[in-house]
Amino acid sequence: MKRTLVLSATLACLVACSSPYRTPVLDATPATLPTFAGVASLLKPERALDVLLVHGICTQDESWARESVEQLVTGLGGDTAQVALSRSDVGDTGIVLYRQSLSLAGGPVNINALLWSPLTTPLKAELCYDQSNKSATCPADQPAYPYKRAALNRALKDKLLDDCLSDAVIYQGKAREAISQRMQTAILQAVGGGNGTGAALVPGGGQVPPEPLPLVLITDSLGSKVTFDALFRLSGTPAQSVTALQVFNRTSLVFMRANQLPLLRLAEMDLDGSMAPRGPNDFPADPIQALVERNRVQGVGKPTNVPTVVAFTDPNDVLAYTLVNSPFAARATYPIIDVVVSNAPTYLGLLELPTSAHTDYPRNATVQRLIACGEPALEGCGN
Repeated sequence: MKRTLVLSATLACLVACSSPYRTPVLDATPATLPTFAGVASLLKPERALDVLLVHGICTQDESWARESVEQLVTGLGGDTAQVALSRSDVGDTGIVLYRQSLSLAGGPVNINALLWSPLTTPLKAELCYDQSNKSATCPADQPAYPYKRAALNRALKDKLLDDCLSDAVIYQGKAREAISQRMQTAILQAVGGGNGTGAALVPGGGQVPPEPLPLVLITDSLGSKVTFDALFRLSGTPAQSVTALQVFNRTSLVFMRANQLPLLRLAEMDLDGSMAPRGPNDFPADPIQALVERNRVQGVGKPTNVPTVVAFTDPNDVLAYTLVNSPFAARATYPIIDVVVSNAPTYLGLLELPTSAHTDYPRNATVQRLIACGEPALEGCGN
């Protein structure tokens, strides 16, 4: 009887707390077998690989860069003890670049992490008065919030709205042009030279390979839009158009975690559904597709130089959207693969903590493995 009660209690706990997408579900457009390469597949001993990491909404700092690089290195079977990022300011833009060149088992890699969070932190201080538990970036003398909030609502308001969604509001508003211009400068400093650090990591020394180094982008939520908007605007600048399109042509893989593109494209639409930019200074509804089309017109790269976009989405993430079945993807001429995952347990089938659902992609071991090793996994990857 006692054993039965223990088993019943265990089963009840398992039912009450579950991760419906512990095993990820994949979908793709075009509707072919949803397989994709990982970062490890692009590593080669004879030349380096460039990786660019761009964070999304929510205040970030140096710890984001360090943890992101460590997670990638771990997924590729490297030793995190090797990680020692160098920090450099991107001119007077306010953006900080963290970078390192590492020799891994599969080959050398130049990792670049762009921290653009300092751009919006001062504006978000306007909402500190509304936070029950003040962010570390709030003024020390900020008065306490005087009203009672339920614990879950308090966490959602403090973090997801006041600290995170506010970034998207800022970017879609008057500050967008200034943010984009600064991101353009940062991207050029990080990967605009064709090989990240300006020197190829070739075992035993050697020359920079004649062909451009491949590039992988790993972006989170708003970071996807910010990055490709910046590349699109750069590609329309006479002095930098060729460089911007070369960066795009080098990009064979784009990993988007918690992407918000279907939501953000609404800001580029007229009430009649039109998405055509009104003028040269407007932003396209789909900057990736716009880059594909601009590349074909200018003929900088081959028509086949289009990236594969792999989008990771937790269905319980209220700030993220799948791509394959969205109107966003209907016009895309580049491959898109959705990876539906669970970032945290669902309790009683009612709730997954919203903060975990949106912010835990980088810490999700399944997401780390798929980015590093692909699907199906490259043999021996991560070992």
